[in-house]
Amino acid sequence: MPQQDGEWSQVSRKRGRIRNVPKPKTDVDESNENELRIRPNPNPEFTVSDIHKHHSTARQEWQISDCWKTLKNLLATARSESNHPPITKAICFGPGPYDPSNGSFAARRTAHMQTAAFCAIVDFLESQCDHKIKRVIQEPMFTQIDKDFCVELGFEVADTPDAFPMVDEHTLVYGIHMELRTYYLALATLPAAFIGGGLEEWEKVVDFDPSLYEFIGPISKMDTTYTKYPFPDMNFIFSSTTMYWRKGDDAPNIPGSPKTSLQETSQASKQTSDVTEALEGLKLSEQASEEKEPDTESSKHPEQLVEPNGCREPKLPTTEE
Repeated sequence: MPQQDGEWSQVSRKRGRIRNVPKPKTDVDESNENELRIRPNPNPEFTVSDIHKHHSTARQEWQISDCWKTLKNLLATARSESNHPPITKAICFGPGPYDPSNGSFAARRTAHMQTAAFCAIVDFLESQCDHKIKRVIQEPMFTQIDKDFCVELGFEVADTPDAFPMVDEHTLVYGIHMELRTYYLALATLPAAFIGGGLEEWEKVVDFDPSLYEFIGPISKMDTTYTKYPFPDMNFIFSSTTMYWRKGDDAPNIPGSPKTSLQETSQASKQTSDVTEALEGLKLSEQASEEKEPDTESSKHPEQLVEPNGCREPKLPTTEE
């Protein structure tokens, strides 16, 4: 947005006209915004009720989409495999903020569509079992209003990085278009099912930058040992996404288990150590930030690494979808 004499032009989404307002003064460090210039919104415009209205529109669009029709058939196929383990918990990582700081309609729509898809998936899985599935969501760019909306939607909201250790062998991990390091942290324990970037795309990244090889391990193991299903796309919102389901006779990712080799034990131990170090680092960073400035979710964002082709950019043809 162009700035002139300390002011900027901003579109008023509620009144439908252009207005000049003083550039907001905030302690949010813009160096912490993500690659699409999205950061925790210092001046949220939407109320929880506004967000519900946008989400209702996205949910209706999702429910009648060809993407959901195809995905339901894939989920039914996956559930018909009797050797797949039961899912008792589902964690949605990084859907994006519902009132993004850059005001992007595309970013807001993508956040709602990915959240609607996650809820539909969990609803379907619950309809196929005799128990409720706990729902957790973690997004470092959430405002308090975003969090309040998620609570009303039935989520337990986790501050970054608290959801990473929640993953166990009966968890569905759902994370569309995340950074490789975030996947690495989320998959310290291999889950029952995973929906996110597939190995094929990440191998392209690793081939380009071999220094990232150590972070591809969990996805590589799932690609070898899990049942794999293609995830249908919807206008780039789910591009390069794969769905993995662990086979029931596949040993959980527990170091020292009878089906785990010494090499796998060493790799698992290293990953556990890496995750512990990363979580401690994030918490120390958060404490330091609290001493210097008001708390923001951007201070809790994990270190970012490059993404595979077809992830962030295709996800947001304009700014962030």
